[in-house]
Amino acid sequence: MSVQAKSNAFERMLRPLSPVLAIAVLTSSGLASAQTTEEKNSRGVYQIKAPALYSLGVTGLDVTAAILDTGLMVTHPEFGVRVRPGYNAFDGSSNVTDGNGHGTHVTGIIGAGRNNPPDKGMFGVAYDAFLLPIKVLDKNGFGTSTSVANGIQYAVSQRKFYLGTNLDGHHRFAPIVINLSLGSSSPSTTIANALKDAVNARMAVAAAAGNDGGANPIYPARYAKEAWANGQIIAVGAVDANNVIASWSNRAGDTKYFYLVAPGVSIYSTYTKLNRKTKQYQATYATLSGTSMATPYVAGAVALIKSGWTWLTAPQITSILFDSATDLGATGVDPVYGRGLLNLEAALAPIGSLTTSTSSGTTVAVTGTSLTGSAATSAALQAAGRAGLMQVAAFDSYSRDFQVDLAPTVRRVTSAGNSLTPMLAAVDAAAERTYSQNGATWRVAYRSEATRLTLGQPAPQGGLGLSDGGYAISAVDAGGRELMFGLSGMGAQSFGLAGELARRGEAQFTAALANPYFSLASQHMHAGIGFPVTGGLHLKIGLLVSDPRITTYDGVPQTSGRRQSMTVGEVSGQFDSFLWSAGIGRLQESDSVLGTTQTGALGFSGNTGTTVAHFGVAFSPAARLKVGAQYTAGYTDGIANRADSLVTGYTASRSEAYAVFASLQEAFRAGDSLSITVSQPLRAVSGAMQMVVPVAAAEDGSPVMASRSISLRPDGRETRAEALYMRPINRQTKWFLGVALRHQPDHDPTAPKELTIGAGLRAEF
Repeated sequence: MSVQAKSNAFERMLRPLSPVLAIAVLTSSGLASAQTTEEKNSRGVYQIKAPALYSLGVTGLDVTAAILDTGLMVTHPEFGVRVRPGYNAFDGSSNVTDGNGHGTHVTGIIGAGRNNPPDKGMFGVAYDAFLLPIKVLDKNGFGTSTSVANGIQYAVSQRKFYLGTNLDGHHRFAPIVINLSLGSSSPSTTIANALKDAVNARMAVAAAAGNDGGANPIYPARYAKEAWANGQIIAVGAVDANNVIASWSNRAGDTKYFYLVAPGVSIYSTYTKLNRKTKQYQATYATLSGTSMATPYVAGAVALIKSGWTWLTAPQITSILFDSATDLGATGVDPVYGRGLLNLEAALAPIGSLTTSTSSGTTVAVTGTSLTGSAATSAALQAAGRAGLMQVAAFDSYSRDFQVDLAPTVRRVTSAGNSLTPMLAAVDAAAERTYSQNGATWRVAYRSEATRLTLGQPAPQGGLGLSDGGYAISAVDAGGRELMFGLSGMGAQSFGLAGELARRGEAQFTAALANPYFSLASQHMHAGIGFPVTGGLHLKIGLLVSDPRITTYDGVPQTSGRRQSMTVGEVSGQFDSFLWSAGIGRLQESDSVLGTTQTGALGFSGNTGTTVAHFGVAFSPAARLKVGAQYTAGYTDGIANRADSLVTGYTASRSEAYAVFASLQEAFRAGDSLSITVSQPLRAVSGAMQMVVPVAAAEDGSPVMASRSISLRPDGRETRAEALYMRPINRQTKWFLGVALRHQPDHDPTAPKELTIGAGLRAEF
């Protein structure tokens, strides 16, 4: 059968589907960033938001599109060397001379070059793609079912040949998409069989819906609804610059689930015309309208996505285009606009849930990921995030790789104390009580709710019978034997130099001198015994066990299955005014490392051990004056991660903290006191979190893995300077004034200094 190009009278015949030449009508739609003449002439590219892929370097490189049409002017400067040897479906030759212009126009929309030059012409959707011209219509637009079927079969044979060739790089010449800007109102078994072969060869087909203003697409576009099409055939309708369907464009109708619309009104593209004097065809440009012009936008989109993710199959690519289309007309898939407008920016976005690959070859969801550093590690982990070390490749349901930054999931744990803590703790110390009975001395230490909140600690839950504060109780008999017990994180009242000073009634230093590793056993309960040994020494043995139901993230209590415990052994002694304490302990953490907890893609599971040693000394060089210092260090064992995540484990690490203090009693009047403390909170000195992460995807879609070592050592070093003055008003009332300065708070070198001035009044009734 033969047809005439511009007539709609031949309902049963194949024809190119550009009914009219039109004057160029350029609008500002989608062209806010277009500046050059070339960009302005390429309005449709911006209308489908293709530049979203260009910004990623995706331009159609190394992908081939087959265009079945009236041929191509292969010497047109817009195509350069990207035109593959063509095929003439009428005579089997390689002569694809376009004596009509329609095929050259369609081909330009798919792949006209860019910036050659930018002050004229236009560029296509996949402007770096290879182009395979197949002539199935003659110069008058006449074609037959046989010529079209032969053209489809040739495209299929080229795909099979190049995919079956072992020569490196030949896959780029295997066409992934066929453009059919032609059609007939009647089906053709010959064409249908050829299309089945294309579908089986894993090719996509973009076919024009027709220009009759009908309710359904014409053939072969209407084959898209058939089960054998497998979603790989896309029927394409035309919209104007305002995304309104053209009056003459056939609607989606019964093919609505496999129908897209694209720009098809007043489209400027490459063209060829005959110079009647020289009898030679000349390269030029023209503006045409029709579903013929809309179809190559879809074919170009297929080529573009394939070049960005080379492992994607045709069914996956067409599914992505359907799923990401902009809904037009009635909500959802409708019989006018079908799936909606081709939208490559939306096609670029992940579809389905994002997962990332682990070193063991499994996948883990990105959602639900969090990493909460401790006071010792959070600054270093956040710095690693700012340096891009938390950026990984994640994969959507089509295995496309996307760069995901996990840095926002890294959270800073609430500090173990801030500048108000020593002030409030000193006021709490003033409320301590000592009782004597039958030769035994009982000491009851108290932590107020205000201090607990300042420390960022939630109230214990679960029926422990506690108020919102905390307690520590010790009993010493006449022989010096001691029994200690406490709830709600009060271990510093019983152990270390802080405990020795508290036992002697100087509990105002408890907050500054507390063993920093105690805070890693969240809201612990503690118990211990002490007894005198040879040489006037005092030996203590104790145990701290956290409450696994309480975990604090950004000051918000959450339940957790993690459990931490710490065993403590220490010895202390006093010679005249010289008091000292030395000890060693073992911190055991469940599913955390130095208080660092992780979930999701950064999840961690394992039992970590840290050996902790401390030494503290206090002495009185003069009457009413006491000075002292304490140094604490920990060595954390290296550990492999039992959880399946991007984190493979931790290397061995060291951490430390120190404090020095001075206290003057009756500095200005009887009963008052002035104390000054300089300290460094717990800080990691060495160690690293080890990761193996996907950073990209290989050509076959498999993840490219890379090892990363994220240091736990922060670049900053917090130094706290605190001064506290306390003065009694009467036996029941005291007031205090405190000043605290934090340099590089939480070991963050970028954090500004923090100055706190506080005053308060404590009255007992």
